[in-house]
Formats: sequence, C-alpha cells, structure tokens
Amino acid sequence: MSHLQYLDELVKEYLLFRGFSHTLRSLDNELKIDKDKGFRVDRLVDQVLSSIQTYDLLGLRELWAHLDRRIFARLPHTLLPCVRKLETSILRLYVINTIQTNKPDKLVEFFERMAPDLQSQAEWREWFILPYLKGAEENPSFAMYFTRQWQDTLLVSLHNFLAVVFQSIELPTLAKYSEESARVSRLQEETEQLRVRLAALTTAPPSLTTLPQAPDPPPPPHLMDDFYNIAQETPASDSQLKSLRTILFGLGGGLPTSPILGRRSGAGGPASTASPQPSPSTTTAPPPSSQCHHPAVRRTSSQAPTEERSRRTRSSSVASVSSSRSQQEHVQVKRLVGQAGSYALSNSARQSRSPTKTRPPDDQVPSTAAATLSKSTSTISDKAFLLLDQEEYNEHRAVVTHAVFNPSGTLVASADTDGVVKLWAPTPQPKTYCGVVVKSAVTGVEWLPRGERFLLVATKAATLRLFDTRDKKTVWEIGPDTCPVLKDQRIMGVRVTPGEGSAVVSSSPRVRPQGTPAPFTPPALHTFDMNTLKLQNTYKVEGGTVNGCVINHNGGLLVCGCSDGAVRIVDPRCSDLIATWPAHQGEVFTVRLSPQEDLIYTIGSDNKFASWSLAQTGTRVLQHTLHERAAGPFLVGGGGAGGGRGVLLRPYGPLFALHQDGEHLLTCSPSGPIVYKVGDSGLEQVVSMGGSRAPVVTVDWSHNLQCGTAVAAALDGSVNVATLMQP
Repeated sequence: MSHLQYLDELVKEYLLFRGFSHTLRSLDNELKIDKDKGFRVDRLVDQVLSSIQTYDLLGLRELWAHLDRRIFARLPHTLLPCVRKLETSILRLYVINTIQTNKPDKLVEFFERMAPDLQSQAEWREWFILPYLKGAEENPSFAMYFTRQWQDTLLVSLHNFLAVVFQSIELPTLAKYSEESARVSRLQEETEQLRVRLAALTTAPPSLTTLPQAPDPPPPPHLMDDFYNIAQETPASDSQLKSLRTILFGLGGGLPTSPILGRRSGAGGPASTASPQPSPSTTTAPPPSSQCHHPAVRRTSSQAPTEERSRRTRSSSVASVSSSRSQQEHVQVKRLVGQAGSYALSNSARQSRSPTKTRPPDDQVPSTAAATLSKSTSTISDKAFLLLDQEEYNEHRAVVTHAVFNPSGTLVASADTDGVVKLWAPTPQPKTYCGVVVKSAVTGVEWLPRGERFLLVATKAATLRLFDTRDKKTVWEIGPDTCPVLKDQRIMGVRVTPGEGSAVVSSSPRVRPQGTPAPFTPPALHTFDMNTLKLQNTYKVEGGTVNGCVINHNGGLLVCGCSDGAVRIVDPRCSDLIATWPAHQGEVFTVRLSPQEDLIYTIGSDNKFASWSLAQTGTRVLQHTLHERAAGPFLVGGGGAGGGRGVLLRPYGPLFALHQDGEHLLTCSPSGPIVYKVGDSGLEQVVSMGGSRAPVVTVDWSHNLQCGTAVAAALDGSVNVATLMQP
C-alpha cells in the first residue's frame, strides 16, 4: 500500500497536465481529510491513539465506523468476531486512559454516550461500576487492563490486523501498476536470456551441437509416456532449439481473440498434473475387427521394451492427426443439430487431463451399467475418502431445493418450496445463523463471491432478492411489478458474474391452466445490472428452457443445460450464441466446469453423466450411466416422502458437485450421497455415505485441505451434513 502515495502524485500530475484545476483542488482537499490515511497502518494506529489521548470519543467512533463501512464490511464472516473484539478493546483502552489521567468527567461522559449501545452487551456489564469504584487498578476484574503489557499487545494486534486486511484488499487496475511493471521487467529479462541462449546454440560449431548417440536407460514405469518417445527420436540439441523457438514465439505472439480457443494451450498443462496417481503411458486400441467385442487394452511397463517401434509409429500418427486438425479448430463454431443420435464422435485423440492418453473411438465410449445400491451405506473403495462424521439439519418443513456453501465453506444457504431460506453453520454442529421468507418456492440461490456477505435468491414467482446476511436485511428486490420482462414468467435459475457486476437470470413462461389465453413468450436469459437493476440484454432460447448454467472465470462464457437435451454456450456480454450440440436424451439438469475449465460436465434426465471438451465443442470425452434415480424422477407424496397424491418435482438445485481436484464428484441417490472417481474409462464408485431417509435432490461440496464437508438435501426437508477426509 505504500505506493499509493506515489500514485496520488501521478494523478495530480495528470490532472495538472490536462488543466483540470478544479478537480485538482478537490483532490487536494479530500486528501487532507482522508480518513484512510493513504492506507498507512502506522498513521491509522496513531490516529486511534491520538483520539484516545485527547478524549475525542466522537472522532474515535467516526474513524472506526468509517473503517467498518469501507474495509471491514468486505471481510468474510470468520473475521467479524476479530473486528468486534478489537473495537471492544479500543473502547476499553479509552476508559482506562480516562482513569489513569484522572478525568472522571470524561469517564462519566463515555458511559452516558455509549450506554444505549453497551448496556445490552454482557462483556460491558461490570464496566458500568467504574465511575463509582475507587482503586480500580487493584480490582481483580480490571487490573489486567491497567498493565503496560495489555496495552502494548492491543496496539500490536491492531497494527497486524490492519496490515493483513489492507494486503488482502483488491486494488483497482491503476493501483496495480507496480506489480505489472515488475512482471513485464521479469519477462523481458527472461526473454533476453533466452535470446542469448538461442544465439549461442545457433552459432556454435556442429561438433559442439552434435551429441554422441548413446542408448538411453529405460525410465521407471510411472514415467513411461510419449515424452520418452520424443526424447529417443530427437537429439537433445534439436529439441532444445525447438523448445527455445517455441518459447520466444509465444512471448512475442499476440493473444487469441476467441474466448474458447484462447485457453486451449493452457488447459493441458495444469490438467496433466491434477491426478495424484501415476498412470500408464498410452491406451492402445484392438484391431478393427474386435473393437466391438473387447475394451481398449492398456499397455503395461513390461510390454514397453517390445513395443518401442509401435509406440513411435503411434505417437507420430497422433502428431500428424493433431497438426492436420489444428486449422479446423479455429473455425467459428455455431451450429444447431436436430437429433442427438446423429452426432457421432470422431476417431481422433481427445484432450483430457493427461495429454499422453488417446481417446478411444466413438463406439468404445464407455456406458457402464448402473451400480446397485444394495451394498453397505458406508463402503469405501481404494480408501480415497474416509467418512468421519454425519449430522442432520432439520429446520425445513418442505422439500429443500437448494443447499449451497458460501465460498469459504463456513455457512450454508438452504431453501425450500415454501419460500423459506435458512443460513446456518454446518460445523461443528449444525446451527442456524439467520433466515428469510420469500413469497414463493425458491428456484435459485447464489452467493456473491466477494466478501461472502450477500445472497441472491430467485423464486418461482419471478422475483429476485439480494439479502444482506450480516445486517440480516433485504438490500433490493425486483419482480414482475418493477420489471416487465419478468411478467407471467418463472425464474429457473440465476448466476452472478465473477465481478459481481451482472446477474444472469433464466426465465420460462409460467404454466397456466388449460383454456387460459396467454401470449407466447419464449424462454430467455436476462442479464441485469446489479447496481442499477436495469436490464442489460436478453437472449431468447429457441427450442428449450435453460435449466442450469455456469459462468467461466472471466465472465465471457455462459454454459447452459437446456430442457431440449442440448448444451448451449452463450456470451452473456452480448447475448451471442457461440456453440450448441445435443448432449442427452431428455433434459439437461446440471452443468459444471472442471477446475481447469477445459471440460464441461453434465447430467441429464436420462440418468447419464457426461463430460465434453470445451476446446472442441460437441466432442464427448466420457459418458457413464449412473445408479438408479441419480437424476430423478423425484416424487413428492404418494410413494415418495409423504402421503397422498404424488407430485413430480423438478430439480432446481445441482444434482452433482465436483471436488477441487476435478477427479471426484458427489451425486444424489435415494439413500444418500455417493462419491465417484472420474477415470478415463468411466466413473468408479468410491463412497456410498447413506444417512438419508428420503431421496436426495441436491448436493454441494466444500473443501478445506484434506478434509471436506458435503451437504445433501432430501425430499423430506432434511439436510445431511457429512465430513470426509482424503488420506
């Protein structure tokens, strides 16, 4: 934060250069009364001490209220107790200072002004006796606060807390110039070093660049991959020259303009190291005559020495296919396909988490039979996760539609069909924090990612409400009365852009009784400005309703799962359709992106889980038939959770949740959540947790190092909380 003063001088210089004299004078005046003190921690601590020593109680409260409103309000809920404790300690230091300096009038004035705020707080009840207590320094209840050690510890704690908070504040673009300058300088130095190395290699005599050919020792089995083939085929000097030219070309080249193809080069790198277990190098396909009878044969390390020639041939063929296909990948993808059955996969290598594995042909895409639920409700495979504890939250009296963690995993927002939204802490024991009631069934719940303070709630009656979880009040609400595009509509889901500037709302025409005339309005995606509440743009969905959607990290891509079984990719900034393809036989309920954002995961009403390549839209990477009723149908009443006539429930919440490693997912089931491991040949069941008396309709998963917490909401209104540990 020390560079902000230099930035102020730069702004002044610019204003003077442009001739904005009035603005310059206004800036100087505001800098003189700057309560933030240029985000200088030492100056803020000095200001607090100055207010205490001069008995300026009003100035002290105004300074703290300013910090609370500007800085502390953006902190997560876990740090709010620290803020309150510091505030209490500073006020106590003010009281102690009045006693030590023998100012009884200031002490009485403090309690007269602060009595309405402090008399209801238990930690201040004993302090109201101080104006009438003699020898407070020797009283056991107050002696500690008169010591020099306590006062110094308070000031050090305040200094450290403000320093940490200021370092975590997200700076504007202009204030990041120092970081960008250092990064550019570092890149220039690296580029210059690479140029020197390249010049030395290209100008060296042939005798120095030609290395003696020596047989390379075979690598360990867990390192046997296609990079080993390249090392055998290409001399070291040629490989080094090619890598240097590639790096220099990448540093000097421009950025891709396509929002999808712009990440193709970076998707493979992190994804290749995501799997914690070593894998064999390649997957070889059997002869064409036996492809429909035998699965793909995986080469073992014992076969590696005898298949060296076939590996070289195969790696070179894969490289030729990739190079011939590279020109087609940059063609704009915008196509509408009518039938899902006519969409065949190519017989080329796919891009997956491991770049050394090749994708089997379309007729070999696995479609594993559903696993039976007759096994034990707490089975563990490969000991990938250990079920440590299970609790139950029973504050809902209707079917729970959503149970969503906040970004830090400290709070859960659960909502039901009665319009009740509960905010509660899942650990160590489920405990309700606050709640809010809306007028209709909740169809969308979304946490705003920054600060973890605001919660966006959408309802079936087409209302959208922003709720302040800290102050426990509604910030704003829009609906059919204030927004004409929501009239006679129902909201199917809502998403907030990463910058929190916009909210994308999926709407569908409200179901009317037969014989009731109503104008036809197609389903649509509406983008609202979160600050002005004005409609920015609208994208009308032709052929289906958007059941669920997800936004990528920069807000440039909106991946939608629709009721017609298709997946659509839309640019929410301009409502332009980028790509679409059929994904499921039936509705697509839930859509998620992998942590590297190179894969799209979907689950549909056909009870199948599938993954798709985001770089090559429409290319299916994996398909797996899940266990029974993983995606419904969910029947309420009759044969379901209650009695009477059964009603078919549409799932609004996510039907699966991804682990942070991208290798495991949590799914719904009739008896409790089930954890699967995502492999190249399909899904492998890892843990069946059980613990639910009714079918699970939505799940979520929060992670903290090796331990994680999973929530699973059921048709009977209960929410199961499970603690999982990854050994």
